[in-house]
Amino acid sequence: MDWEDVSIDGAFRFLTRVWRLSLSASEIGSIESRPPTEADQQIEKLRHRLIDAVTQDFERWSYNTAVAKLMGFLNELYRYVQAPGGAAESTLADAVDTLLLLLAPATPHITAELWSLRHGEAAHIHGESWPVADPAQLVDDTVTMVVQINGKVRDRIEVPAEIDGAGAEALCLASPAIQEALRGAVPTKVIARPPKLVNLVVPQA
Repeated sequence: MDWEDVSIDGAFRFLTRVWRLSLSASEIGSIESRPPTEADQQIEKLRHRLIDAVTQDFERWSYNTAVAKLMGFLNELYRYVQAPGGAAESTLADAVDTLLLLLAPATPHITAELWSLRHGEAAHIHGESWPVADPAQLVDDTVTMVVQINGKVRDRIEVPAEIDGAGAEALCLASPAIQEALRGAVPTKVIARPPKLVNLVVPQA
């Protein structure tokens, strides 16, 4: 095949960033020892979703999409470390270890070296178990609910994933955008399919 160095350059930059984050995260941003914050919990959720997504990609032999997800997760970790609140030490450690474990089949040598530098010479990444996602971390906390009036989209509202029909209807009717669109009209029927959709049926002139 024709040789191109574009992909090699991109892979080199990616692995250089992995190396730096694995061994010198304190030079990138702030590392804190603290109780978990909302930002830490979000990274933990992303970590488990990455495990689930990459595992499925590998099982389908979709290696290119797996690598894309790993690159995206690395970007998230850099933003996490460089954020004003910094990164929690334990959360970052778990995230980086997971990144290395998921990368190991594709980059066995560099991940083995990084693992031993992080965990001691006796530690071997290729003897570690494949990470398993926590199902509880894969559940969405909120869902974007579409609100229609007579079948036309009038608003989108973030709602709890477990919201019921009554709660969905109440949130819709409380929405300023829906109140303005109704212009005082009272729905004669409410078709609720929580948490995805609510359609308010009003008399048409």
